[in-house]
Amino acid sequence: MTKYNKKALIVLASLVFLMTSTFFLFPIKVQAKPVSSQVPMLTIYVTDQQMAGVEFVKADFLASPLGSGVTDVTVTSTGTTANDQLAFLQTLMGGGTATAAVIGLDVVWTALFASNGWIINLDSYLDPNEMDDYVAGLVDAGTWNGHLYAYPYFNNLGILFYRTDLLNLHMPGWTEADFDTWEELNATANYILNNQSGLLTAADADLVGYIGQLDAYEGGVVNFFEIIGSNGVLDAVTSAGDVNVNTQDVKDAMTFFKALVPPQYTGVQGNQYIIPRYGLVHDEGSSVGKWLANESIFMRQWPFAYGLSEDNNMDFGLAPLPHFAGATGYRTSAVGGAILAVPAATTGTAREAAVNLTKFLGDQLAQEAELTEVSNFPALTSVYASPPTGQEWIMNFTDQLPLTLSRPVHEDYPLISNVIADYFSDLLSCQKSVDDALLEMDRDIKEIIGEAPVLPGLEIPGYSIAILVMTTAFSIGLIVVLRRRHR
Repeated sequence: MTKYNKKALIVLASLVFLMTSTFFLFPIKVQAKPVSSQVPMLTIYVTDQQMAGVEFVKADFLASPLGSGVTDVTVTSTGTTANDQLAFLQTLMGGGTATAAVIGLDVVWTALFASNGWIINLDSYLDPNEMDDYVAGLVDAGTWNGHLYAYPYFNNLGILFYRTDLLNLHMPGWTEADFDTWEELNATANYILNNQSGLLTAADADLVGYIGQLDAYEGGVVNFFEIIGSNGVLDAVTSAGDVNVNTQDVKDAMTFFKALVPPQYTGVQGNQYIIPRYGLVHDEGSSVGKWLANESIFMRQWPFAYGLSEDNNMDFGLAPLPHFAGATGYRTSAVGGAILAVPAATTGTAREAAVNLTKFLGDQLAQEAELTEVSNFPALTSVYASPPTGQEWIMNFTDQLPLTLSRPVHEDYPLISNVIADYFSDLLSCQKSVDDALLEMDRDIKEIIGEAPVLPGLEIPGYSIAILVMTTAFSIGLIVVLRRRHR
């Protein structure tokens, strides 16, 4: 019978215990089982601007079946700006939130909060096809690695504004089909700018064809994703870390769009261009200013410009942003707005109540209140089809809803956005060729992302699978060596 060196085995056992102690003593990334709690008092953390909408429907929630057992809802501000909100919530999550809470998130924060284990997966709380009732881009924004972590709350989306008066004057009999593709929008704008109707006058000297938000900031990044999305590219950067920027479909979209801008300050009348050179530094404010001065035929903008255009007595219309001819599976309108999540620290009956509050805020009554009381666009699509009395104007946005898309849901999105902003600006301004800009953009994004993250469900408490395998292999190897030496 083989005898073992007892001292060696004791040393080995101690070593293995030390290497795996966190597995047994200090587990991480494991959700505690829900524990029973008393009747919850819920707290919801939202921005100053969002507080009024929750307060307005709080009593309705408490009186509804979804609010059964909830004694009160406290609405707490996370600040005024998105930066204030993020800093507040990161501090809250890092310190471990009190139970019984709901948090409002910006649409680009889902991956950050989900990957850190700060918010729960909502899949098990959803009815079949429940998300079909909501704006597609908002649902995507709340989804990370195939699971819903944040519930749609309210919506913001890109839309095409157009000058009805100019189209009536220069192109009698026009329809929106004359500019539902980028190719047709370019042809329509050039028809007017090149005075093919013979009706342009000296008063139209400052008229341009198209303006958007093309400066090197988040607004430019949104425009970038809409342009490539309009050519069917919806996976430029995925939750899993796949990067699909340097592809032919992206190159084709960028090549076309770049050709709409003159390489020098030559103006856009009497040539093939429709976007003024100075349009490359436009943001929301400067682009809407150009529009309100009656100096653009088309404008990509957020819905806030609707009321401003009416106040300015403009003769205008709305249409979905264009797609490229021949593109399939395209989406043309990036979303903004807010989504709601439940912190992982909210457990037991408090978790159920918190989920119910998010569902209530996404339902008809609360969604209508967001529109009528706060002027936020609903996330629930049925409100657009049958809006409250006096709000029928939002039906103008209905056609754009199925064409909405999310920006990449990735924990490194802020860094990815900075890279895209810089290279998109270099590309449009002719500082780089399309090929070089996309090649370098692709390279820099991949450097940021690095190795693909471990997918949910593959984490081991205290250690990754790789470390555990290495530990096991080391232990077995040491046993073999010790046995051979003993023999």
